[in-house]
Amino acid sequence: MKTIPGGLLFSFEGPDKAGKSTQLQLLAASLRQCGYQVYETREPGGTILGEEIRRILLQFKGEDISPEAELLLFGASRAQLMSQLVLPAMRQGAIVLCDRFIDSTSAYQGEARGLSRDFIAAMHEFTLQGKQPDLSFFLDLDVETSFARLRKLKPTFTDDDRFEAENRAFHQLVRQGFLKLAAQYPQRIKTFDASLPKEELAAKILQEARNVIG
Repeated sequence: MKTIPGGLLFSFEGPDKAGKSTQLQLLAASLRQCGYQVYETREPGGTILGEEIRRILLQFKGEDISPEAELLLFGASRAQLMSQLVLPAMRQGAIVLCDRFIDSTSAYQGEARGLSRDFIAAMHEFTLQGKQPDLSFFLDLDVETSFARLRKLKPTFTDDDRFEAENRAFHQLVRQGFLKLAAQYPQRIKTFDASLPKEELAAKILQEARNVIG
């Protein structure tokens, strides 16, 4: 099994139904074929506590979750994920692939919810324990295509995901948030057209990963 000193952390970011989970699985398979130890995880979630927080964030209906409470729940899930999975895996020299990470928080809670960017940046610093993603794959998709893909998967509206249930204006702000981050951190965040054929997109992502692995 190949190891990488200090490990690597790759995140997959983008709007709903951009294909993040599919591309993460394809990259994981390719890296394993190359002999690397790979861990797949997601946010919120990835740990026992994190999955409970995920259930609350996506499906809680007892009362409205305030934007501030929502943000702190994401932070709690991330802190647990870093301590329980990400940092231990990286100490083993593994590659960790995460479906959503800090950029989703900045886009959804910062840009779309309008919460303090300074507070969110401080929360990232606190929860990541000094470790930033080595590479982030931003799968860009316009809002109408995102909605069309969602309706194809869920022809009858269901409110089993609080974020999917948000309106187009909200999701447009989310996309704008991702685009701003990609412009701000071009070395870390690599932008891809999520409307490309699955195999073509996977090849482009694998090449970027190889560039970082060396």
